[in-house]
Amino acid sequence: MKAVDEIRDVLREKFPQAPFQTDETGRAGTQWSVMVPISGTREAARAFDAAGFFLETMTCLDFMDTFELVYHFNRYEPASRVSVRVLCGHDQKAESISDIFRGAGWLEREVHEFYGIDFAGSSDMRPLLLPEDADYYPLRKTFGKIGAYHKREKIYD
Repeated sequence: MKAVDEIRDVLREKFPQAPFQTDETGRAGTQWSVMVPISGTREAARAFDAAGFFLETMTCLDFMDTFELVYHFNRYEPASRVSVRVLCGHDQKAESISDIFRGAGWLEREVHEFYGIDFAGSSDMRPLLLPEDADYYPLRKTFGKIGAYHKREKIYD
């Protein structure tokens, strides 16, 4: 059994209510994605680490009603890229995984800098690109004049 199938089985066992989405077309660039609760972020990261995956990238989507953190995990074997999606309220802190994947520290700093999401357990939230005294988050939809601010279910339905 391929590692990507094994990790899917592990996550289904850990998060039985989590919705999985498979991309048969390959357009999304991932084999499948799973929506994990915010409280399960670290547990999912540990499962990927134990299965030999690495954290490729992390980003955020800003919707009117919530943020959506997107983690891309990959492995050095064909067709092993998967996404983990985590909903994070505008007033919530996300869980840091920088002690599990060392490279996550930079990615969390970037998400914090551009979206304003704090990561509980992170030791370094200094800006990477913006000035130290910046009091704005340029990738939030509320920054500037943006007319494309939608609720999450409107985009995914």
